[in-house]
Amino acid sequence: MKKTIICLLSLTALLAGCSHTVEVAKYREAAMDQAVAEILPPQHVIEKKQPKVAILPLGEPFEYSGRLSPGAQEGLTQIASKGCGMEVVERSQAQKLFDEKKFVWSLDMAADFSEITSMVQGIDYVVLGSITNPVARAEFIPSQTTCDNKGKCTTTKASCTIKGSATVNIRVINASTGSIAQAFEPFRGSVSNNTTAEVRHECRVRNATTVINQAVANATSKAKRPFIEAFPRYGYLYKTMTGPDGTRIAYVNIGRRDGVKGGDDVELLRYIKEVDRVRKTERLTTQKIADVTIADTDLQDDRSIIIIPEEYSNLIMPGLAVKTKYNSSFFW
Repeated sequence: MKKTIICLLSLTALLAGCSHTVEVAKYREAAMDQAVAEILPPQHVIEKKQPKVAILPLGEPFEYSGRLSPGAQEGLTQIASKGCGMEVVERSQAQKLFDEKKFVWSLDMAADFSEITSMVQGIDYVVLGSITNPVARAEFIPSQTTCDNKGKCTTTKASCTIKGSATVNIRVINASTGSIAQAFEPFRGSVSNNTTAEVRHECRVRNATTVINQAVANATSKAKRPFIEAFPRYGYLYKTMTGPDGTRIAYVNIGRRDGVKGGDDVELLRYIKEVDRVRKTERLTTQKIADVTIADTDLQDDRSIIIIPEEYSNLIMPGLAVKTKYNSSFFW
């Protein structure tokens, strides 16, 4: 009996956590909800196809070979898989591919990447990087006594601070062309930990690798926002509804499964044809309509609801694209 009560309470708490913030029952499809965008999103947006990316081990100084790269590689994998519109190729699969081709990666970020085009099959992007300037040092401040003009003296204890720093450099290579698709500014990370030491010779770095790995992790963490902004997730708006007071809501085909949560900011875009009068060609491009907020991720994990701001009400219709923005809730 006791176990049954606990289970019921747990179920109640779970359902409460999934409760709606939008009262969808009061909305109906009105005449204006029948309109559809003149130009629909490309098929890869409709199907939510994500480009495949291979994240390779980062180049690192010889003296730290194999000890700094794994953590940074895992950090970049988490960023790409949780927050970006990318499908990350399993690490072992990507590594095997490049090992077979005897791909040699160095710390030189200006290297020629054209050889990558002959190595990949079914991979759209390759993330390469390097870890440079790894430093771990100890900073000792001896005990000091100071006295004021009244003769009152204060003594500070000796302190020892272990500091580390490192720089993470990242390039995203277009696998089909070998060209650089995205070059980020170097991400610099540092760490500072206090420890006890009475005398100078006791203040020393006991494990430089651990200290530098902390700095590398902090540097990699700074790549979250630039990565997500460079490679956002895309979806589309597939239905609108109108309430009795004229307010409107929109359903989009991205949700919790895509890392989107209630309160996250997204952009609404329309696709338009851009004409090159010289080459006499056309191409699809996007035009931003509005910044909006996800109001509810519903009970299904592959869709969300947006309350349409009144000032944009007449512009919003099915067929518009949705682009994610950086939101800290993408991450733990």
